[in-house]
Amino acid sequence: MSTAGKVLTVLILLVMVAWIVMLSAVTQLNVNWHTRIAKQDADFDSAKTRATKANTDYLDLTEQTRSEQANKDRDLRELQAKIAAAEARQSSKTEDLTRVQIQLADYLAAVGRAEVNLVTRKAEKAKTEEDLAAKRVEIAQKQDENARLRDQLAKLQDDFKRLLSNNSKLLDKDNGDRPAPRPASERRPSPAS
Repeated sequence: MSTAGKVLTVLILLVMVAWIVMLSAVTQLNVNWHTRIAKQDADFDSAKTRATKANTDYLDLTEQTRSEQANKDRDLRELQAKIAAAEARQSSKTEDLTRVQIQLADYLAAVGRAEVNLVTRKAEKAKTEEDLAAKRVEIAQKQDENARLRDQLAKLQDDFKRLLSNNSKLLDKDNGDRPAPRPASERRPSPAS
């Protein structure tokens, strides 16, 4: 056999093996499809019965829902009325709260101003007390100085009175012994002139 015949024989054998594998795969697919189709038919029949039951359940549920919805609507209207009343009360309370907050803000501002004034007044009071203490010290010093000066004045007055009295006595005594004063035209010129 020639090389081409051998190669052709091998190729034919390989193609036959491939055909056999493909035919067995197709056969298996057909078996699988028939099983699936039978299963799908059974599922379809059970789905039909379930759909019929679901329709009746749906109708019952729809009726129950309508009656429940009517009850809920009635309850909702009652709740809305209560909510409206509560909102009216809340609005009133909000207005009261706003008014109180404004008053509180005014009071807090007044308290702030009062605290600033208090701090200012305390500072003024402290300064005034310091000034008063300084003035008291100064007054005490002036009183001490005044007392010292009064004592000195009293001493000087006493000295003056004593000297005046002594001088008066001496003058009276000298007036008797003293020559009469000369007229100014007879006086000698002073050495400075």
